[in-house]
Amino acid sequence: MASSRLERIGTIYTRVRGLLRSGAMKQEDKPVWYDVYEAFPPKIEPFHGRKVPDMAVRNILYPEDIIRAKFYERYGSSGQISLTNKYPTPCQNFLDKYREMEKDYADENELFEAVVKVLQEEKSMFSSSNEQQSRDTSMASMFTSVNKEISQKSKINIANVLSEK
Repeated sequence: MASSRLERIGTIYTRVRGLLRSGAMKQEDKPVWYDVYEAFPPKIEPFHGRKVPDMAVRNILYPEDIIRAKFYERYGSSGQISLTNKYPTPCQNFLDKYREMEKDYADENELFEAVVKVLQEEKSMFSSSNEQQSRDTSMASMFTSVNKEISQKSKINIANVLSEK
């Protein structure tokens, strides 16, 4: 008897509603989703025995997904992406330039190659500034800069603290 029949008795919503009505759960302890569920209930009430509708799952592809796939196929992933980095990823730079140049080319392959050439030229022109930016945003440099800020803020002279004034 390791299984439970609780999921067959009612939904999580009906159980939480019952707990709130009986006073077993306080109003301030109710889940975050409870008010949203009451405001926007589902069209069909979820229950354990409901059959899954036989529907085909649609492919959801955006135009940039194909461009990204081509980019990553050719150049691979750049590794970890830091969410704290305010600079766009190489793939995002490529997409932005691709959208800019899209109206000038009819063939996708020609456009792809043209964007590659333009970005390589820009990279060679600004390689020194890009190297500086990448050095400034590495994890180690962020750590050292934070440590410097903390050490500058927390310069306390123990002799002054312990001396009587």
